[in-house]
Amino acid sequence: MFISASLGATAPGSLKGDSSNWAIGFATDQMVIAYSNATVKNSVAATMITQGQTAATSNATSDWNTFFTSLTSGTVKVGISNPVADPGGLRGWLVLEAAGYLYSGGSQQAYASSLLKTGSNVTAASAAALVAPLVAGQIQFLFIYKSAAVGAGVGYLQLNNHVNLASPSLASFYSKFSYTDSAGTTAGAPIVLVVTVPLSSVNTTEALEFVQYLVKNAPGLSSYGLVIPTPLLLYSSVTAPQTLPPAVQQLVTQGLVVAAGPI
Repeated sequence: MFISASLGATAPGSLKGDSSNWAIGFATDQMVIAYSNATVKNSVAATMITQGQTAATSNATSDWNTFFTSLTSGTVKVGISNPVADPGGLRGWLVLEAAGYLYSGGSQQAYASSLLKTGSNVTAASAAALVAPLVAGQIQFLFIYKSAAVGAGVGYLQLNNHVNLASPSLASFYSKFSYTDSAGTTAGAPIVLVVTVPLSSVNTTEALEFVQYLVKNAPGLSSYGLVIPTPLLLYSSVTAPQTLPPAVQQLVTQGLVVAAGPI
C-alpha cells in the first residue's frame, strides 16, 4: 500500500502506471509553528510567542501582522525544511504566502521575502531533522506538521484555518498560492493523509484488508493532533471499465467513506 500526506502523490502524474486512481483520506493535518523550552528562554523569541498566542486568540489582522512581521524580521532563526525534499517545507512557504495575502494588505510575498532577505531561515532535508536544533536553541521556531510537533513533545503556535492548510473546505482558497522550485510549481492544497493500493501491489488482498482496518480505526489517530473526517473521504478518478475494488465499495456502502472528488 501507499500512504502519503499529499493526495497528488497518488495520481498517475506521480505513481505513473501504478496509480489505482483512488485514495481514501483518513485524516487531516495542519501546519503549525513550533518552539521549544530554549525558545521560551530567549527574550526576543518569547515576545514573539506571546504575539502569536495573542493573534490566535483575537484572530485580528493587525495582531497576525505584528507576529509574522516579527517572525520574519531576522531577529530569530526560523526552520523551514527543503521544499524539494520535504512537502512540509514547501507548505511552510505556502503558509507565509497565505499569511502575507491575509495580513499584509494582499502582499503574498511580504513575509517570505523578508525572511529570505534577512537570511534568517534555516533549512534541512526534513522538518524532523530540525527538531533537535530547535530543542537545542540553535533555531527558535520551526514550520512543521501539528502531528509531528505533538510527537516531538514541543510547543507550537496554532494558525488560522485560512493559513494552516488544514481544511478541505478551503481547498479553492489554498490553491491561490503556489511555490516554484526545481521540481516545478506546486499549488496550495489541504493537508490530507491518504492511503491507496498501487496496481503493482503483490499482496493486494492483504493491503485492502489493512485499508479497511485503517478506515474503521482512524479515530484513534486523533490523539496525535490529527483531525479525522466523518465520514472519511474517497477521492476517485476511476472510469469504466475500471471499477473500485470490492473492499472499497463495501466501505462506501457502509457509509464509512463518502465521495470527495477526483484525485
